[in-house]
Amino acid sequence: MHGINLLHFFFPSGIPPSQLSTETSIITYILAIGKPIYLGYRLGNDYVLYLFSLFYNQWKSMKKCLFCFCCLCFSAHAQKTDSLLRVLAKTAVDTHKVNVLCDLGRAFWLQGNDSLGKMYCNQSVLLAQKLHHLRGEAKARLQLVRIENEYLTDLNTAYAHLDATLKIAKSLPDKSLEGQVYFRRAQLYESFFEKQPQVNQLLNQALRLFIETKDKVWQGTVYAEMAILLISDGKYAAAIDLMLKARRLQEETNDLMALRSTIPNLGSFYREMGRYENALACFKEAEVIAQKLNDERLRAYIFSQRAEIFENQGKYKEALNSYQRAAKIHEVSHATQWLPRAYGRIGGAYFKLKEYEKALQYTRAADSLYKSQIDSNESLDHLSQINFGKIYLVFKQYQKVISYAQTGLEWAAGSEPPLRKEMAEYHRQLAQAYESLGQSQKALFHFKNYKAESDSILNNEALQKITVSSMTYEFEKQQQATKLRIQALENTQLTQTRNILIGLSLLGVLGLGFVLWSNRRLKTKNEELKTKNREIEEALFKGQKIERKRVASELHDNLNTKLAAVRWHLEAMQAEDFNPFNQKIHSRLIDMANDVYADVRLISHNMLPAELETHGLVFALQKLVEKLNVNTKTEFHFVADADKTRPPSQVEHELYNVGLELVNNVLKHAHATEVWISLSQTETQLSLTVSDNGVGMHTESQSDGIGMQNLQNRVDVLAGKLTLDSSPETGTKVSVEIPIQL
Repeated sequence: MHGINLLHFFFPSGIPPSQLSTETSIITYILAIGKPIYLGYRLGNDYVLYLFSLFYNQWKSMKKCLFCFCCLCFSAHAQKTDSLLRVLAKTAVDTHKVNVLCDLGRAFWLQGNDSLGKMYCNQSVLLAQKLHHLRGEAKARLQLVRIENEYLTDLNTAYAHLDATLKIAKSLPDKSLEGQVYFRRAQLYESFFEKQPQVNQLLNQALRLFIETKDKVWQGTVYAEMAILLISDGKYAAAIDLMLKARRLQEETNDLMALRSTIPNLGSFYREMGRYENALACFKEAEVIAQKLNDERLRAYIFSQRAEIFENQGKYKEALNSYQRAAKIHEVSHATQWLPRAYGRIGGAYFKLKEYEKALQYTRAADSLYKSQIDSNESLDHLSQINFGKIYLVFKQYQKVISYAQTGLEWAAGSEPPLRKEMAEYHRQLAQAYESLGQSQKALFHFKNYKAESDSILNNEALQKITVSSMTYEFEKQQQATKLRIQALENTQLTQTRNILIGLSLLGVLGLGFVLWSNRRLKTKNEELKTKNREIEEALFKGQKIERKRVASELHDNLNTKLAAVRWHLEAMQAEDFNPFNQKIHSRLIDMANDVYADVRLISHNMLPAELETHGLVFALQKLVEKLNVNTKTEFHFVADADKTRPPSQVEHELYNVGLELVNNVLKHAHATEVWISLSQTETQLSLTVSDNGVGMHTESQSDGIGMQNLQNRVDVLAGKLTLDSSPETGTKVSVEIPIQL
């Protein structure tokens, strides 16, 4: 294994502070400042193993990895903790908050943050007790038991939660809740040999209650757990039967969360029986479920199971890759309860590839993690134990082989039921070690026991194969009979279907003819309507032009003349006889009269400028800019890149009015010193852009004004598009694009 200077990684000087004098205090400090345990992306897998070995030896936590995905069987659906936290912040102190706290605890637990999961579940229990909400209290207590089931570090507290929940269930009364208590207690007992005889009794007791309450979801859950126990006894056919029964119940209730464990476990059963095609089909279904639930733990389990299939097929590199992908998921999610088995499997794969140093490295990491997680003396990791024996046989360190194999043999023989495969392997290792040491009598003894255990395993496997063959034959026979019945029904229905299709085809032809005839009539009517609409639009446009001319004439001939008279009278007044205050007012009135006079002249001219009628839009805008530069303090620039062909008259008038409105907005609101007006034309589009260097406007006020709404209405009439780009202190740019046909 490569080395790594942890002190330099966590302390820049390479020297811990003086108050950190022990290894435990240094590790506590590292954890306190938030350095991640998983550093694989930065340091590589070898470093990760080293860090895990150092850190987790200081912890006492978690449970051994159970075969067949036991601890994942009853995980809840993935929830987003951030949304639950928002709900929690808005929830009053009532029974609903009890449920939210419990759901939040479960969500954190599923994410791998068990400390927060426990914290919120404990808060849920305390609040439920305060509000006398018994069902909420029971729900939170059972969730705490589920968390403890992965660790087995505080069994007394777990048992206390179960006892309290059982009292609640009987006081309500709630038989389904009572069954859940028996089920969770059975799961806890599975990890301890002295309590295993009570497991089946508790499961049967729970099953009776679930059947009585017609709770199909929990019935399926119990059947799946019973199937896992049967697998440990080597009863694959019975286990598969129970697992299929559980699957049917869960599919009836559409319980996706239960299926997420049942289907992959069923695949692992098929794998154990050598039915790899069925196993891979189950894993493919499970992968779809994992994707729907975003369940990384399930993905890791699928990788591990596929890796075991590759290993059995002699594809050791593919197996190693899958094991490593599973371990990577566990490392990222900090699911350390699954890492010992993952590392052990990686060690086994390296052994098959004859990379013995790496095999030993991963096996040591697996053993170190496993021992750091179990506080009970009732468990042994046979996977690591067997790996050590195999590796030390290669290294010819026979005393170590004997030590590991004898310890493992005692545990395997004392198991209930005895672990035959493990016993056979330990006897084989001992026989080979003693033979290499020249102790022939002991070697012969263990070799005989190895052969006896191997024969027993072969007999059991033969019986299982016979059972499987019988089941396969019956299934295929039933399938063939079903196919024949289906074929007969299909033949009977084929004639009926043909006749129906012929009738439908005739109706379809008639319907199609009617549709075509109706469509032709509609097209004719639409053309007539379009013609009338064009005539109406042209008449409306002519009326608007006449009205604009009349209003412009009125402004110029009447209002403008009167304004000129007012201005002359003001100028004729003897201002020198006024006091200074009145002189200022007089001067201001003259300026205002001049401004109003100029504005009215500009408006009357721009309502229907002669240049627009005679020379077109480009010339009219050019004249407008010249007048603006004379009459205003703002400097206007005009750029035209237009085709010589003039667009339709209505488009010119509407676009000219849009330009006037935009210029008016700039003068009123922008406080700009410069304005740029550009006009461009192609065969299909006419574009007008007005931009300034003024004060700009906020996003929320860009579409609120009446002026902008009028602009939008004008552009909509021309089936165009209006775009506004502005922000405070950066000016404003308005673009109008009008489709045209020349």
